[in-house]
Amino acid sequence: MGFEVQVFEEDRGQWPAVCELLDQVSMGGAMKVAIQRAPDRALAYLNLGGHHVDVLLKKDGALIGFARGRVERRQLWNGTRLVPGLIALGGDLRVDPAARGTGAVRALFDAVREHGVSRGWYLGFGLVNEGNDKMYGLMTADRHGQTSKLLRTFTTASVMLWRRPPRPSAPPLEAFTPSDAELEAIPRALAHRLFAPAPEAGVMTAMRATFPEMKFFRSTRDGAFVTALWNPSRARQIRLHGLSPALRAVRLLWNGARALTKAQPFPGSGEVIHSVELAFTVRERLDTASLAQLAHEAHALGGQVMNVVTEGLAQGEVLKAPGLATSLRTRLLSFAHGGKALVEAPASVPAYVDLSIL
Repeated sequence: MGFEVQVFEEDRGQWPAVCELLDQVSMGGAMKVAIQRAPDRALAYLNLGGHHVDVLLKKDGALIGFARGRVERRQLWNGTRLVPGLIALGGDLRVDPAARGTGAVRALFDAVREHGVSRGWYLGFGLVNEGNDKMYGLMTADRHGQTSKLLRTFTTASVMLWRRPPRPSAPPLEAFTPSDAELEAIPRALAHRLFAPAPEAGVMTAMRATFPEMKFFRSTRDGAFVTALWNPSRARQIRLHGLSPALRAVRLLWNGARALTKAQPFPGSGEVIHSVELAFTVRERLDTASLAQLAHEAHALGGQVMNVVTEGLAQGEVLKAPGLATSLRTRLLSFAHGGKALVEAPASVPAYVDLSIL
């Protein structure tokens, strides 16, 4: 195959070429998009500490593939309870369309795994959407000493902010600026969930300093933290690669009615979809009224879409999307290498997934 693999744990000048590849590779089905990253590598991801690894795949000197790995402190099941530990999470796997079918995807996946094992990172978890059968088969092939297991399948609702959602007359949430101590305490409110972040001291404060546009909300009833809301366009941008006839019709109707609906403009080809994410959410404190208010707040942040996981992370936990929404089902997988035991937990232990961190 003649591939050359390069692995970087820091910026050595590789990032501009990676950004160019990400811009060129379309993803999705009916809606073709490119998920771009900030040209400054330090701003490209919501950083919760740990290690970040760029894996580049080249052929004849040209960059044809990229994958991102990160190793973070998360809540892991030790057989009796959840405790902080290091675990890897992969993402942003891209291959030039001209190189697909040549073994490039397999080579990237193997390179990420081999580098992790060389560094003593034997445990991992990952996400793959239903319908992406090729990637699911690759991730669960259990070759070269890898084992894997499907832990959960969850549903994400993408709420279409086709109009400005009304602000509740009695808002259940209020925006606030947490003190450094309150910010550092947020992960403790999530620590009952498998894979919840467990960053070292100071990481949350540094994260806010990097992304000060993130808004934090607490309950108006008892003052408890509920969630943050973030338009991550400074870190990542979802850019349309062309419009199908159906999307052109939607755009025409959406933008034609804006004088009445007050919606944010629907993007055209080459323009950015602003997808607002919930971050560090204490899901037990979410309800229909709070989600309705968050939709209003997401519109104010420039969003055309707000994503929320509605079900599948905890037994009996179901949230109702506020308004018109599309849905996507995603598998949550656990991996282990080198004969290590998989990270898993009883079904009664809820899981944590944060789309803003991806």
